[in-house]
Amino acid sequence: MNEAEKRKIPDIAAEAESVIQSLIREDKRGHDRLDLKTNQIRKFLAAVTSVTNQIEVWHMQHIDTDVLPDNLAAEVKYLKVKLAYQAGREKSVKEFAEKAEIARRIDAIGRDRRKYQEFAHFVEALVAYHRFHGGRES
Repeated sequence: MNEAEKRKIPDIAAEAESVIQSLIREDKRGHDRLDLKTNQIRKFLAAVTSVTNQIEVWHMQHIDTDVLPDNLAAEVKYLKVKLAYQAGREKSVKEFAEKAEIARRIDAIGRDRRKYQEFAHFVEALVAYHRFHGGRES
């Protein structure tokens, strides 16, 4: 693989870790802390996983195409609504969504199944790095 090809491969792990690290704040005692709680982002991950499962079932029946049908493209877009609900309830989720550029990433998917897969992997990486960097359960 040449250098140009290597540059085209997105490093979702590094992107996700960078987002999570940008959310770390120092508390009154001087300790690093994440205000974003694990359950707040797991709810969004659960919604993403649900859409992923629907897309995988569809793809098994339509293996010859990566263009999502209307109903699944709409489900992908609806993830923005689920995120907005969580962000509206909690300031830390709003900051998380903005720093991760989740709405922009959802819009960039369009009808492309492969772009959706990359997005889903990014969300999984966010949750993993949140936990890795000391994200609290509740």
